Amino acid sequence: MEKGIVGLTNIHISDYDCVTCFGDGVEVLWKSLLAKECGFKQIRRFETKNYVNSVAACVTDLDSVPHGRRFTALLEKLCRKDVRAGANTVLLTATTKDNIELLERHIKTSKSDSCNNSASPMVDFLIGRLDIKCSGYNVNTACASASTAILWAAEMIGNGETDEVVVWAADIVSEFVFSGFSALKVMSPDTSRPFDVNRDGLILGEAAGYIVLMSEEKLLQENKTSLGIIKSWGISSDAHHITAPDRQGRGLHRAIHNALEKASIQPGSLAAINGHGTGTVHNDAMEIAVFRKVFGDEVPPVYSVKGAIGHSLGPCGLIEVIVASRSLREQLVPPVIGLQTPEPEIDAYVTMKSQRIDGKYTLTTNSGFGGINTALVIEKV
Repeated sequence: MEKGIVGLTNIHISDYDCVTCFGDGVEVLWKSLLAKECGFKQIRRFETKNYVNSVAACVTDLDSVPHGRRFTALLEKLCRKDVRAGANTVLLTATTKDNIELLERHIKTSKSDSCNNSASPMVDFLIGRLDIKCSGYNVNTACASASTAILWAAEMIGNGETDEVVVWAADIVSEFVFSGFSALKVMSPDTSRPFDVNRDGLILGEAAGYIVLMSEEKLLQENKTSLGIIKSWGISSDAHHITAPDRQGRGLHRAIHNALEKASIQPGSLAAINGHGTGTVHNDAMEIAVFRKVFGDEVPPVYSVKGAIGHSLGPCGLIEVIVASRSLREQLVPPVIGLQTPEPEIDAYVTMKSQRIDGKYTLTTNSGFGGINTALVIEKV
């Protein structure tokens, strides 16, 4: 394959798995979404009386794990599944804060200003745990970290740099992150309401997941079953504000436009959109404006899973790719949990009920602090 020419091979999803507030595995996540369950619970691992709320979508098993060990314990839940790495397998990780509890513990217990912990514990841990021969790299583009890692992995395979990439993503609910979002005043005092007129902020969550991407040649050699194809992608930056999105959504619009153009498909060919849908006032308004601009009056069904599993930050894009891939296979869109009164501009396209769809392609979008925007088109096999 000629190096530098992306898209001459299909990039297949050969495996994935995840851990969310609902438990271990994709199946429990999918069934919980369809059952309209919400995973928000009272936080037990740190004091919340000085913060906006006291709930998050935590993995319950981690509450009893000692402070500083929760991040590794979360990764271990997925490492129990055999993920074999080949000689050319590249590891990409995606996290916003890695094991931030190590720094928290240092600040609370040490008088020293310096902390000797590794800057990338997740990379170091997984290289050893999975016996990765190639180097590992961490991607941190805020809330678009995992989707950025996936599109980078797809480009590496499409360019012929490797034939297999494993993307791992994880973040935990820590007091450091919780206090930060509380101070930013983007957390809801009670619950998350994606695309709702009364939305008033996000609820934090924690999750971990991995996805294995392969070239079509590698997939056939390994006799693997494809779970979907990363058809195309787009990425952009607003360069607008350190935390707030561009109100007109120009960056997200470019990312979606580039993804559709790369795939050579028309907007009307999409069966559904898995939106970033944080439940914050400005993010959802920006996404709605962009969807209407791109699709006009023919917006496909739009949904967000953050009303059920919270905003897990770094790994959210990977979890959403898994859900979007499953949605395509089942030809079914899960309900928007937390939604009560949809925004008038999008009330015909979001619903509190599961929706049947009929199509070959779906779109996932993510936006993060610093103005990063990603768009991934997934194709049904």
